[in-house]
Amino acid sequence: MSIKETIAAAGRNLHTVIITAYEDGGGMETREAEPYSYRTTGGTEKFFCYDISKGGVRNFHVSKIVSVSETENSFTPRWAVEV
Repeated sequence: MSIKETIAAAGRNLHTVIITAYEDGGGMETREAEPYSYRTTGGTEKFFCYDISKGGVRNFHVSKIVSVSETENSFTPRWAVEV
């Protein structure tokens, strides 16, 4: 299953995802997040989510996502789930 397919399945199931991606500075980060949407800004596709540990909205460049997995942790949507 591709990264986007995994995110879509988690969105349909209202499950969080564990996402690992490269940061803009070159390091890697891993977060548990609620999946919400994709948007293209400045010609770059971004994945928008709610970062549970940070308590806020975060976005990841889709091209910088290394891996994603669906958890069994459910969430109540804060906004429309569009993934």
